Amino acid sequence: MSKKSFYIRLAFSVLFMLICLGGAVAEGVYYYMCRTEQMPYMKGFLMAVPTAIVIFWFGCFFDQVSLKKSGGKKHYVIKRIPRKILSTLFTLLCSGAVFFWLYIYHTNIARLF
Repeated sequence: MSKKSFYIRLAFSVLFMLICLGGAVAEGVYYYMCRTEQMPYMKGFLMAVPTAIVIFWFGCFFDQVSLKKSGGKKHYVIKRIPRKILSTLFTLLCSGAVFFWLYIYHTNIARLF
């Protein structure tokens, strides 16, 4: 892998990682605003599910960009263990957020509207 290709992949990896972390912060803000009644639960739910989908997709992009396979060799842009930890964290985060909002939807059905 050339030096230019390495730095481009590194830049995209960091960009995708920051988008995933920003989505996680947005999920927390949605929940906080719903708990303090600044936003109805239904609006929080409708904003959180697409955000979780974005976290999932950009987590997949991060996983693909941070590793390059060529000729049977693996070239890691980000070391193997931190890459796997971050990839697993993003997957658990997006699926956990969807399950969390479904739980809130199920338990607060009367307060959603």
